[in-house]
Order: sequence, then C-alpha cells, then structure tokens
Amino acid sequence: MNKLFALLALLFLSAIFLPACSDNTDKPLVVACVASSSPYCYYVGAGSSMGGGGLNRPVAGIDIDLIQEIGKELGRPIQYKIVPFQHIFTLVSSGEADIGAAGLTITEERAKHVLFSTVYDTSSQVAVVPEDSDITDGKTLKQVRVAAQEGTTDISFLRENVKPKLVLPFLTQEDVNDALIDGRADAAMMDLMQAEYLVKASDEEFRILDDPVCKVQYGLIFNQENPGLADAANKVIDRFKTSGELQKSREKHIKALDAFPIGAQKNNDVKPFVVCVESSFAPFVFMNRNQLVGVDIEMAEAIADELKRPIQIRIVPFSEVLPLVESGAADMGASGISITPEREKIVLFSNPYEKNVRRILVSEDSKYETIRQLNGKRIGAKRGTTNEEYAATMLHAGKLYHYDNPKQGVMGLINHEVDAYVDDEGEAELIAGKNKGKIRMLDIAIPAEEYGYAFKSDDVEVKAAADRVIDAKRRSGDLPALFRKYNSIYMTLDIESI
Repeated sequence: MNKLFALLALLFLSAIFLPACSDNTDKPLVVACVASSSPYCYYVGAGSSMGGGGLNRPVAGIDIDLIQEIGKELGRPIQYKIVPFQHIFTLVSSGEADIGAAGLTITEERAKHVLFSTVYDTSSQVAVVPEDSDITDGKTLKQVRVAAQEGTTDISFLRENVKPKLVLPFLTQEDVNDALIDGRADAAMMDLMQAEYLVKASDEEFRILDDPVCKVQYGLIFNQENPGLADAANKVIDRFKTSGELQKSREKHIKALDAFPIGAQKNNDVKPFVVCVESSFAPFVFMNRNQLVGVDIEMAEAIADELKRPIQIRIVPFSEVLPLVESGAADMGASGISITPEREKIVLFSNPYEKNVRRILVSEDSKYETIRQLNGKRIGAKRGTTNEEYAATMLHAGKLYHYDNPKQGVMGLINHEVDAYVDDEGEAELIAGKNKGKIRMLDIAIPAEEYGYAFKSDDVEVKAAADRVIDAKRRSGDLPALFRKYNSIYMTLDIESI
C-alpha cells in the first residue's frame, strides 16, 4: 500500500513539475506590430492595413525578416498581433506580447518601460510637402498644418521641437498620406524611406524638404522582465548586419513596394470613430489607475455603438481638439467643451448635455474676494479653454498665464506666479479640497455655460447620433448617474491623477 501511494505521489508531482521544466519551444512568440509601416512591416497585397479583415493576412518587411530569424534561432513559431501603433508598447510592457516591431524609434523615455534591442537600422525623419508649396524649411513648417502617424516620435517631436500651427495625428501612415494628398495637411512628417516611396508612387507631385527634421535609430522591443529574449534577438541582429542580410532585406522590401501603389493598403473595414480628448479634465475625461475614464469616454463609446463603428480615442492637448475636428482628422471632440458662438462658426455641436459653472481660485493668504479686485492682476487658466477668454475679457487680466493641466495651475497659485486661477467648478472643487490651507475658492456666482460634443461642420449624421444618445441617456437617468459615478471617483484622486 505504501509503495502504491509513493508511486501515485511521484506521478502527481511529475504532472505538476514536468511542464514547468519544458523548454516552451512550441509556445509561439507573440509579436505586436502595425502593418502600415513600410518597408519595416506591411501587409502582403492590397487591402486593409488594420482591423479584423486583415488579421489573418501575411505581413512582410525588414522587421518581419528579423523576427522570423529570431523564431528559427529559438525554435519557436511566430504569432502576429496587428494593432494600432500606440498599442505596441502597451502590449509588450504588459507581457501580452513578447516582441514589438514596425520601425520603432529608440528613445530614453520609451526605454523606461521596455527593453530595446541593439540598433538594426538608422534613418532620418523628414517633411514632405506638395511640389508647388511655399514651405522650404523648418521655419516655414512652423506656420502650417503638419500630419504624422499617431503614437510615433514624429508626433512628440513636432509638438515639442517644431511647434507647427497645428499637429494632425492620424491612425495609420496611409491616413497621413491621404491628408497630404487631399489638402487637409500642408505637410507630413515621416521616415525617409516612407517619404521616398510616397514621392515616387503617388500620382500627386510632392517633394522632400532638404534638411531632415531629426535623425533616428530603430530597434525591436521586449518586456523588461525578458532580457534573455532580447539577448537572443541581439545575436540575430548582429549576424544579420555583419552578413549583409539586413541590407539585402532592406533592398528587397523597398523594391517590393513598387508593386503596391499609394492607397493599396487602405482600410476596407468599417472606419473607426475617432474621438479627440484632453486627458486631465475630471469628471469628463481623466486618468484613473493608468486608465482613461470619465463621463465623456462612456458617452463617446455609446455614440460609437449607435453609429456601429469601432471607437478610436486620441489624447491631445485641449487647444488641439477643435482644430482636429474642424480639419477632419477627428470625428468628434470631447472633454467638457463649452458651446460658444465663436466655436459654432467652425464646428457643429451636439445638443447640450451638461452645464458648466466657472469658479475662481486664489491662494489662502490672498485678500481677493471680488471680481473687481482681480482686474489687471495675473490670472491663470487652462490653455485653449473659455476660461482663458473669461480671464481676459471679464477679469481684465493684466497678464494671462496659459497652463496645460490643473497641476500646473495649482503650482502657479502656491508659488504666487499668478494671483488667481480660473477653472470649471468640478475641477476647482477638487483643487480646493486637496489643497486646504493653501488654496481657496471665491464665493462668486458666475453665469453657467453649456457643454456639447463637437463635430465637423457638415457631419450632421454623427451629430444626430450623438443627440439621440444624449436624449436617451438623459430620459433613462443614465446621464446623471454617470456624473455621480465619476464625481465620486475623481474626488478620491490626487490632483496629479487627473
């Protein structure tokens, strides 16, 4: 009996530990990539560059050749996940993907969250403009609308360094090309090889500006807890480079692109419902435990459902929301947007869904109690909001300070950079509540404004869908319930969290 028990115990322990000791050679390497980053990663043949219709289609490119060699080196099959560009880093850093690819620029900021391989390619980021454009250099680039692919270093470099009149983020490289072709963008920033392909293959006449905007290095990415995989990939990359296979891969895929005219990889699936939001305006839109939440997020999802379109949310500075909608780069703008006669001249608004009460914050030790006392003083407000207009026209600010988020406004008050900060009531209450003894809210009644969702001026179909959702949510009681839900959440957060 004891021998039988010992045998059963041995079999039981073997069942537990043997799988853990296996080499996992049958487990696929999951690769997150975007199939619209030619020549690094692209679909083979015409059709969708994203979405369900293309998930089972083969991909090719310089990065794919490298990854196939890594799979052979490790004796593991490859499974590709085709996702929007900005999701590649999320999937790898969370462990849902083993490798990220698609011409990924190596940066210090990105390296805080993922492991990069050694450099396998270098390139330049350049600006492409119509042949007859007056744009000649970086100085004239500052005065126009520049398109780039969302989530890429192109976008951040444009905002932080070039600072053009308007940055237009688009979901795919094909969308960027289309915006340049149809005139929605005056210029586009992209990788040099993508630019050369666009100039060569497009029916339109374009040229590349002589001076590169910046130089970049490309690498594959891995989860920080998987250095072994990164080491194995580095060996393959080094072998690929020294043997000349990398150069052959580059030449092969550049030549292969000649078979696909511009627009051949366009998305044939249902067009995403693109919503632009600013991410620090509770309870409408804010970050909660690294997740974007809020009343406007749930309402946008409901409107997308009403339209039967997948939703794509883009986080942009508030000052860019309405220009992006006006240009057609986004289908809807949200984040507690006040309806004003001036704004109604450039965009179409939904029916109002909430009223906005404006409040004024001052430092606890200040002597200000009335609007008259603030005339000519230093007033702060969030950039691009009607609170800026109020500070300038009603408070007659002597100097207006523009802040990008409420945290900056709080520090402006605490450090006495400004005498007052104008904000919407919900956010003002949170700021005052979290900074008792430092900041107080003046007891001044200011006439309310109404909030609405913004659409392109001729997009009456989407406005009608939004109005139906707003009306249904209000009649059912769901709309006030959403405000109660997110008011209770954001009041528990630190001001940095919203």
